[in-house]
Amino acid sequence: MERYRYTADDVAQYLVLLAEVAEAVEDIPTVRAVPLDPKDDMIVATAVKAGADYLVTGDRRHLVVLGEYGGSRIVTPRQFLDILAND
Repeated sequence: MERYRYTADDVAQYLVLLAEVAEAVEDIPTVRAVPLDPKDDMIVATAVKAGADYLVTGDRRHLVVLGEYGGSRIVTPRQFLDILAND
């Protein structure tokens, strides 16, 4: 938390909000999407299973470079904010 300057209360409030809007997905498919970091395949698979339009990540090296996978566009937080601002 110190790295990002969020207080414990900020984090707790965010988790409450996230729990209200998040949708759990089960039976995640096996994908081989991230050759440089296979442990990130689970992140991509979750987005695919959920039918997510966007996968928002700061992982430029392994995920953002994919651009898109299984119908989910992979973008940085800045790109996603720009997309939201233009809608």
